[in-house]
Amino acid sequence: MPAKIVTVFNQKGGCGKTMVSMQLAGSFALRGYRTMVVDMDKQGTSTIWAGQASAERPFPATVISLAPLREKLIGELAKHAELHDIILIDCPPAIESSIPWAALNISDLALIPVIPLMDNVWASREAKELARRAREENSELQTYCVPSMGRRGNVFKACTEILQEDSDIPLLATGLQQRNAYGESQMFGLSVHGVAGASAAVKEVEELATVVLGRLGIESKQKNRKGKGGEVKQREVA
Repeated sequence: MPAKIVTVFNQKGGCGKTMVSMQLAGSFALRGYRTMVVDMDKQGTSTIWAGQASAERPFPATVISLAPLREKLIGELAKHAELHDIILIDCPPAIESSIPWAALNISDLALIPVIPLMDNVWASREAKELARRAREENSELQTYCVPSMGRRGNVFKACTEILQEDSDIPLLATGLQQRNAYGESQMFGLSVHGVAGASAAVKEVEELATVVLGRLGIESKQKNRKGKGGEVKQREVA
């Protein structure tokens, strides 16, 4: 069965696209799904992140860069679809780029990470419009906003309420908060599952992963903690 494809996109930089892509990929892989992240951003953050890992403790999912291919990524992805269960496409922060459009047209699910601040709310409108246009070509495409790196306060509450008003492209109830563990996982080339004392972050990621699997129609496996090569759970780093 060909892989389910998830596109993570937004025109706003710094909203957490790579963070969402990599943490979800880590969770899926550790549950036993054959998972790949396709880095389509020329900055190569996902690729660099995975490259930080040691040979003894690799990032649990496969991460490759296809950024030079731009919209021609579709043909290359077809070569990987039969070898994986889930493929996440980490898009560049540019709606005018041809990459998000191409990715959305072959995806089962699209995620728009949004920090609950007004500039993110404004930027998400263009991302949502692109998703709506993509649905005219890909009628099966599901699209959701994901609260990303959120904090508490009146502004965040007000912006969250604005995002919740859109019933066409709804805001998921679970997302990622602002936690040091996420930055630490980048530094060591891990998902948060390998970071010591990161239980709150792991819980968030696992909850989001379960929701995404449900939207994809994939049975949520129990956490097998097996990544590439069948290795057991990533060892925690202090």
